[in-house]
Amino acid sequence: MPRHQVMHRAVAAAVEALVVGVLMVPAGPVGAQQARLIARSVLPAATFRAGSPPSGEFFSAADRQTAAANGIRGPADGPYFTAQPVQGFSSMVPADAGTWWALADNGYAWRSSSADFQLVLYRIDPRWGDPAGPRLLETIVLRDPDRHIQWTIVCDPGDGSRLPDFSFNLLPPPPPACGDDPAARILTGFDLDPESVVRIPDGTFWVGEEFGPFLVHVAADGRVLEPPVEVPGVRSPQNPFLKISDRARAEGPTLASSRGFEGVAINPDGTRLFALLEGAVAGDDPQDLRIYVFELATRTFADRYLTLRLEMPSQQVNLASLVDASGAWVYPGAVAPPAGPVSIGELKAVNDRQLLVIERDNHGDEVTAPRFKKVFLLDLPQGSDYDGRVGKTLLLDLLAIPDPTGVGGDGDFFRLPFYTIESVHVVDERTLLVASDNNFPFSNGRSRSRSVDRSGPLVADGTELILVRLGALLDVDRRLLPAAARE
Repeated sequence: MPRHQVMHRAVAAAVEALVVGVLMVPAGPVGAQQARLIARSVLPAATFRAGSPPSGEFFSAADRQTAAANGIRGPADGPYFTAQPVQGFSSMVPADAGTWWALADNGYAWRSSSADFQLVLYRIDPRWGDPAGPRLLETIVLRDPDRHIQWTIVCDPGDGSRLPDFSFNLLPPPPPACGDDPAARILTGFDLDPESVVRIPDGTFWVGEEFGPFLVHVAADGRVLEPPVEVPGVRSPQNPFLKISDRARAEGPTLASSRGFEGVAINPDGTRLFALLEGAVAGDDPQDLRIYVFELATRTFADRYLTLRLEMPSQQVNLASLVDASGAWVYPGAVAPPAGPVSIGELKAVNDRQLLVIERDNHGDEVTAPRFKKVFLLDLPQGSDYDGRVGKTLLLDLLAIPDPTGVGGDGDFFRLPFYTIESVHVVDERTLLVASDNNFPFSNGRSRSRSVDRSGPLVADGTELILVRLGALLDVDRRLLPAAARE
């Protein structure tokens, strides 16, 4: 047998051993119980990328107080950290040899606070069962040297169209995160808010982004390959193309802030993307989210879209909150909509007719306890027309995962009690990977969950990755699995 085949089979065997053998999954037939936790790996909260530039310069006084209350202390002004934190995993997809690509989000939640957070993809080894937690193997910094991004970015303030005159669009001077080469046009959390990623057969990535919302095509080395693709008729307040200079006829955004493409899935043959908004579009029922279908060959969205019905309403756009750089209301007389209690965290494919979605409440870090963090299996409508409501079946309750062997150290039923849980992916026909976005240094869901009155002491959340064995087989298209599991 050729040496490369021997090595490939050895890798496959090692991965299978990690998932089944070393993790001591209890024996028993499929269906013996609904689900069970079989592995957990935690990246410590205060993990930083060696040799990276400082970050957190644009934290507000309130941000600094919140971080300090979580035990992460820093200066009263200037960069809060001397390096870039490894945090904010918003989507994970298989890489090679048991490793995974993890997409970081825009950093510190808001455009104004994230201008010195470099946008990155990490390749990590989860090291299931190792108390040291995941290991960072590779970092890809996103950048736009070919100037495909048409609006002004932090690291090249002299180029591109000016951002709309909202208060949160004030461009800061280029921070050290921009590096020594201006031509690199490194991207920061001020420029884009990446929330989901897929890898297509040619090894490049498509990123679902929230500020536009946009779909962004990125090379394996982090270069933006073409202009970001905008959804016709859907714009958030952070969209760089909103026309508001004529206040009498100011264009109104149709999507709430940070409610763009939170989930993106790719079909098994790598030709089509399913892109799910996190919030309802203006005029839609607030419990209905749109799933757009994007054809990679033509770079076009289908004329129609699918609809996901949430368990409760999502957030709608709030025009009443938007002011310009002078503090004047951009949309006088606008009324704030009701708060939407539910969001989605991720969308990933199981086969060419089924998808996984994370649906969650917006609690985790407050005194109010989280109640709703679930994974659903979605069934696409039959036929070739992508139109109508998707079917929806509960698959997994992330606040009550049976843990008979005590893998998670959280009692008989393990919980992911976090504000944001933003990664899910099939590992094999009955195993899911799920991971949290830890919102470092502001979130403290794990420590609150361990306090009877949820008052603390507060500790910043690490990034938690888990493997869950399902009680029933999924009809997984093997092309979507990690390479070792496809053998």
